[in-house]
Amino acid sequence: MAKQAGVKVSTLRYYDARGLLSPAYRTESGYRLYTPDQLERLRFIQEAKRLGLSLRQIAQILQSSDAGDAPCEWVAPLFRRMAARLDERITQLQARRDALEYALAHAHCGQESSPCRLVSLAVDYQRRRRTMARLIEVFTAGCPLCDETVQRVQQAVAQCGCTVVTRAPDSPEAQQYGIRAVPAIVVEGQLLFTGVPTQAQADALLRRA
Repeated sequence: MAKQAGVKVSTLRYYDARGLLSPAYRTESGYRLYTPDQLERLRFIQEAKRLGLSLRQIAQILQSSDAGDAPCEWVAPLFRRMAARLDERITQLQARRDALEYALAHAHCGQESSPCRLVSLAVDYQRRRRTMARLIEVFTAGCPLCDETVQRVQQAVAQCGCTVVTRAPDSPEAQQYGIRAVPAIVVEGQLLFTGVPTQAQADALLRRA
């Protein structure tokens, strides 16, 4: 049955040994036989791994589902944490890519003054980018509109190296800036926008030229 489904026997045994997949039954000669439902379970396991879930997490999901519980209740916050880590990683990778492209575009400029001018250019670009990073403060009451504003701000500055901080409307900073309504966006101590910006407005306000 496994061979007909195009699944390697070694793959089935791998997950079988880890308690994620058990054969429906064994033949008298000891061969493991799997039903279509079990092969579908195998596909679920493999796709979940590709999402970045560990075998331990997948096992917990399957055990919870097998017991008749709803694993989505605790998988949802897990996905949010995974997405946040991916966002951070994407930002880091984009910044690294920008440095490489900058070095390639400017390699013809100036004299050779280091073991490798390309590396020096890329490192210099990263250093200058860090010093240019801005502090962006979003004043929020935690409402859905405020959350939407925070998401649009984060998306607008995802590649600029900026730091986005959320603050309460009764914080000392709100009093310092004279915040009277939220959501409000402050950049380097200057109130730039009050209300919920469209993504285009957030991009125009916050992205560097």
